[in-house]
Amino acid sequence: MTSNHPSELVIRQTYDALNRGDLAAFVSMWTPDAVLHGGSGVTVAGADEIGRLLGQLREATGGTLRWELHDVLANDEHAVALHVTRAELGGRSLEDRVVYVFHLRGDRIAEAWFHGDPRVQADFYGAQQIADLGESFRAAE
Repeated sequence: MTSNHPSELVIRQTYDALNRGDLAAFVSMWTPDAVLHGGSGVTVAGADEIGRLLGQLREATGGTLRWELHDVLANDEHAVALHVTRAELGGRSLEDRVVYVFHLRGDRIAEAWFHGDPRVQADFYGAQQIADLGESFRAAE
């Protein structure tokens, strides 16, 4: 039996915190100056702002947002997570297969790149809501 790489454990703990709805624990897994590069050109800077984004997405879905982790590949500096994002909203269901690429600094996430299907996200959230969300984070820069 092999043991999990420490970077893999960081990613698994981050997913666990998000799925428990523990945004404080989720934010603590990121460096204070972390950057998240998301779909639709959204870039979110700062662990607190990344937590705010996920909190808004959880609220928008009535708390149904969850990340079902499929696998994590990791080394000392990077991790790749394969997951399915699921949520329910107004009778619609989201099922988005996602790849996250993480850059780690020590035992925390310093930068992440989100790669999902923008068509699936727009169909679920609505293109305007995604644009508005992106604008709210660009305005905060």
